[in-house]
Amino acid sequence: MNPRLEKLRQEREKLAEKLASLTARLKALDEQILKLENTDIVGIVRENGLTIEQLAALMAMLEKRPTAALPDEYRKTEEFMDEE
Repeated sequence: MNPRLEKLRQEREKLAEKLASLTARLKALDEQILKLENTDIVGIVRENGLTIEQLAALMAMLEKRPTAALPDEYRKTEEFMDEE
């Protein structure tokens, strides 16, 4: 067998293993990022005192009209912000 062919096959195998390792690491990083993003989102929702129903309604409204003004029920007033 051609020694060059064997060398190329070995190099290919090494690269395939490295690719599998990098793909697994990428997947793990994506999962960590998603988890942290979700934690941030939950924090923002709780910080603003939204219920699940209000959040769902807000998201539906923004999906239909992304440039619509935010309804007053979702805004913090200055009076409310002073209490914090």
